Amino acid sequence: MGWPFVGRDAELATVRRAVRGAGLIVAGPAGVGKTRLLDEVVCDVRLRATAAMSAIPLGVMAPFLPSVDPSPLAMLAHARAALHGRVVVVDDIHLVDDATAGLLHQLVQHREAVVVATLRSGELAPDPVVALWKDELLPRIELEPLGRAAVVEVLETVLGGVVDSVTADRLWTTSAGNMLLLREMHFAAAWVSHGGVWSLDGSLPLSPRLVELVETHLATVPDEERRLLELLAFGEPLDLAASEALDGLVTVTSDGLRLAHPLYGEVLRAQCPPLRKRNHQRHLASVINDPLRVALLRLDSGTADDPAELVTAARLAIATGGVVLAERLARAAWSIGGGLEAAQLLGQVLVFTDRAEEAEEIFARVATDDDPIELRAMRALNLGWGLGRSEEAARMVDDDISRAVLLFDAGEYDEARALLSYDAPEQATVLAMIDAVQGRYVGPFPVIPPNPGVGLGSEMTLLAEVFVYSLHGDLARAERFAVQAYREKAEWDTMRTTWAVSLAALARAGGRLLEARRLLQEVRPVRPFVRLCELAYVESMLGNDARSLLAEAEELNPPGQRPYRHGLWFARIWAAGASPFEAAADARAHGEFAAEALLLHEAVRLGHAAEALDRLRELASTTTGLLVPVFAAHAEASVRKDSAALVQVAARFEQAGFMLLAAEAAAESGNRALFGRLAGLCEGARTPALAGMAVAPLTRREREIAVLAARGLTNKEIAEALVISVRTVDNHLSNAYAKLGIAARAELAEALGG
Repeated sequence: MGWPFVGRDAELATVRRAVRGAGLIVAGPAGVGKTRLLDEVVCDVRLRATAAMSAIPLGVMAPFLPSVDPSPLAMLAHARAALHGRVVVVDDIHLVDDATAGLLHQLVQHREAVVVATLRSGELAPDPVVALWKDELLPRIELEPLGRAAVVEVLETVLGGVVDSVTADRLWTTSAGNMLLLREMHFAAAWVSHGGVWSLDGSLPLSPRLVELVETHLATVPDEERRLLELLAFGEPLDLAASEALDGLVTVTSDGLRLAHPLYGEVLRAQCPPLRKRNHQRHLASVINDPLRVALLRLDSGTADDPAELVTAARLAIATGGVVLAERLARAAWSIGGGLEAAQLLGQVLVFTDRAEEAEEIFARVATDDDPIELRAMRALNLGWGLGRSEEAARMVDDDISRAVLLFDAGEYDEARALLSYDAPEQATVLAMIDAVQGRYVGPFPVIPPNPGVGLGSEMTLLAEVFVYSLHGDLARAERFAVQAYREKAEWDTMRTTWAVSLAALARAGGRLLEARRLLQEVRPVRPFVRLCELAYVESMLGNDARSLLAEAEELNPPGQRPYRHGLWFARIWAAGASPFEAAADARAHGEFAAEALLLHEAVRLGHAAEALDRLRELASTTTGLLVPVFAAHAEASVRKDSAALVQVAARFEQAGFMLLAAEAAAESGNRALFGRLAGLCEGARTPALAGMAVAPLTRREREIAVLAARGLTNKEIAEALVISVRTVDNHLSNAYAKLGIAARAELAEALGG
């Protein structure tokens, strides 16, 4: 596979502008991509300076010098003449000899040549080279490491498909955005693809060349200092003193000493002999005051013998979002005699990660008549939610909140409500979910103080809160909580997977279909039913055949989970042509009036507004959902074919964040400028409502030029800023006007969204 040049658009534009002037110095650390950037520059002469040639006067200029041995002044004149009027690219200009440095300075000073050069940051350079930017003869830019988005763009260009988030995070973090290191790790990696999504197969790749590159930096480190680096590799940050011999290899942070580059740790751990590794881990476990890190060090070194210590660490791992780590610690604690407490914690993690059968096996092995209420409640919830054994689950619990949760999952909402009180925050949480389902939610969502003893309780409460806001129509609040929860997950575990699916549903609701699809393609939940339903819905709205996805979902259709069934109905309606009225009737029969309103609005979107109007009006007057009145207004405006009313409906949907619904209402209104603006935010949506006024989306360049024009720049100013011709600007603007359905520059701002 080739190695692309992506992620440096702004820097490349800067370099190309510089070529039309006097030139440029591109500085940056080794491997950041300076040479690769200049590979994109069309030049007449390319000079590659090296340390070996730096002591030879005009050594880098050898190809331009006569074969005889003239005087130094004659050679300098030959070289100057050879470069006169040329575009000269110089790699590693800090390594040129003094004579070449003086020559380049003269060429730039007298505007006899354009010089574009790379410079390694922190390296000494000849005085004439330093004078190039100090005397402002040439501008100097610092090429920063690639950001995460650029790393993802590079990898996906090379692989030709989506890269999952955990792989992207690992490679970005370990490479620190360094193009050379990223390239080496990519070529050393064992890549696997699942459904078009690429991930690493196994541990982080360390090729011999990559190890050699790192070991070059470590080669001169004395043995005692090497030991300190290895300790940091296994236990950073550490409160240790470091000698000047480690300058550049370690860095001092607010929480202690750390390695200067993540890759140093990877290589040091990989190269450390097993016995020395074990000794390092045992030593660190004896001096670090962090229960979680200590437990892991002892587990990794084979010296973990205290189940209570492992259980404590597992609880800390749960509190920080490390479910995978928590499972490992709890399982280890149970294996060395942790008993009921370890089994309860392990079972809880398994329940939350959708491994119901395995969790029940653990619970059954430790069950007694004297089990604490928390253990019986967790086991009952697992039986009801995960295995569909609701009657058995109900016999197992006698506390009201556990029974209410089981009844809620079974769709017995009124029976669950009868057991609960708004005065108790934990019970009020379940009541909020019931209220949201029944279209009775008015808020606020109950505040439950954090309780470390409840384990995953706070996570479940947050999931409940996002569920309530989503169903109630408060998209912005639901998404804010979901994004925060997703970003806080330190591992690609099932908790993060759960939040990824939730985020995808919220992105889809906001019209960001490609973002939703990407999240759903990346995620690999243990039980993929919800993911498959959502993905079928998204693919259908993108105009793709999603029947196979729906069929997979139908095969995995789990027992229970009644409050979440409308997700399956959405998939059936869009992927298989199921009747939205049949779906709405099913929701109404179970008292799920919020879902009924959503499903009836799907009928409006599909052109059946007249049949849905009366019931939507009724729901608008009897339920509290924020969007239900807008659904009813949409149906009424569609029936009346009232363009002005449809524009108002579009505005209300847009204000609420539902951009695809807003675009569909705008399409019905016939307002082409409004539709063009909103459709541009919907990432390739192809729904029946959009088909009547489909316009081609603006290309990246068309949007870039249109935005600048909307800000008041003239065509000439735009051409100069983007280093293109005025005619090209004219052509792109004409295309943009046609696509947006406008005729004048003054209309651009509104068409582009202000």
